[in-house]
Amino acid sequence: MITWITSNLLWTQGFSILTIFVGLGCFSLLFYRRALYVVAVLFLCIFYFFRNPVRVCPEAQSDPHVLVCPSDGRVLYVEPSEYKDFVQKVAIFLSPLDVHVNWCPMGGQVSKVRYHKGTFKMAFLDKASELNEHNDIAIQSADGTTLKIRQIAGTIARVIACWVKQGQHVTRGQKYGMIKFGSRIEVFVPKGVEIAVKKGQVVYGGQTVLGRVT
Repeated sequence: MITWITSNLLWTQGFSILTIFVGLGCFSLLFYRRALYVVAVLFLCIFYFFRNPVRVCPEAQSDPHVLVCPSDGRVLYVEPSEYKDFVQKVAIFLSPLDVHVNWCPMGGQVSKVRYHKGTFKMAFLDKASELNEHNDIAIQSADGTTLKIRQIAGTIARVIACWVKQGQHVTRGQKYGMIKFGSRIEVFVPKGVEIAVKKGQVVYGGQTVLGRVT
């Protein structure tokens, strides 16, 4: 229980929100104590959103070729990629109730980090992938396999956090960022990767098998 509280990302990724709640709490305590109940409930909701669970993929423990899902959510689709270096893409929609931490699908070197400004349309729309604010990272494994992962902001989610830099080495299942308050994430895979998830499937970041490098 203590670890669940201390590891919560509200302390580091939601400091400005925490400051607002402290201010509201002090104001309510001084001038209208009944409002403390409302502030407390809202705080618990925000605290729940910033939860930071530890996840393990059992299949990945015995198979180095397994790719793990980069986020919680529901698979919107698995379809051909519009980029020539990748053959398929998997889109996952995260509701406000899902864990919003993002995990690295595989280990390797971060070969690219690129942020794109954009709009804030509904994250489940197809055009959100290109038009919305998004952040791309590419990871290249030791065998040369390269994946691209795209964090996409939505109507509510307007803050994308990326904790890795170009040239950095990452491990499979490592947490590399988060998108705040409902969003979408896409994974672009090259030839030689067999996708294991299907449209409509509920997945869990760092735990569900996304696919396998063949």
